[in-house]
Amino acid sequence: MELYKRIRKRREELGMSQEELAKKMGYKSRSSINKIEMGENDIPQSKIATFAKVLLVSEAWLMGYDDQIKKEDPNIIERDSILEEIDEILRRNGWSLSCESYDDDYFIIKNINGATIIGLYDYELLSRYISLKRKGKITADLLVSSESVFFKYLESLGYFIDYDVLNKPYIIHKFGSITIEQELLNDIRSKIDTYSKTTIDSVILKLHEEDFRKERKEKEQISQNMLNAAHARTDIETTPEDQAHDDAIMNDNSEWE
Repeated sequence: MELYKRIRKRREELGMSQEELAKKMGYKSRSSINKIEMGENDIPQSKIATFAKVLLVSEAWLMGYDDQIKKEDPNIIERDSILEEIDEILRRNGWSLSCESYDDDYFIIKNINGATIIGLYDYELLSRYISLKRKGKITADLLVSSESVFFKYLESLGYFIDYDVLNKPYIIHKFGSITIEQELLNDIRSKIDTYSKTTIDSVILKLHEEDFRKERKEKEQISQNMLNAAHARTDIETTPEDQAHDDAIMNDNSEWE
């Protein structure tokens, strides 16, 4: 019973309702938590570790083996709170947020068909959320927009984009940082997108070049065959008898009278 009592005690210390704990644990309703805290439902060993992480305590303390409670980490609480809000925003759009384990830092966003839209580290998701919140508009589309992909690409090159208190972007580079106008940042992204598309199109064109060449040769051969056939008809020799027959047909108007 010590396990169930400590779950309730820690939940109340964190100011967390049974509904909130149920949601964090993946249960469908608060009744599941209520029955656990009353000792009516057993908890599988795998769930004890998750309870400990959600309640910010050690497994040993939760099971009554240790009286030293794990100190609450406000950064973890803030991270989880924001991730929950992001998850809710995505769900309203028919998308889902998932990761390998509870404390993983890499998240996958999937569409309604289960196809992966994008994969982002937690700090990327959090910074994107905070930036959008400053602007007063947060949507699922904006959370996974090409801008976030653009930022990730810049990071792979050693450049980092952040926003100051006035929501103005600045670039962090190896020599320091410098403020940049949003219009100029958009122009950089547009040029990169255009260059990338042009490069990909040229590669695709090259890959199809052999097919295009083959198709062109086939068309040229058809045209040549038609031309040869036309020449063959004009090169036929006509005998005097054939010419007289053709003239007679041309001069015979009886069928029109």
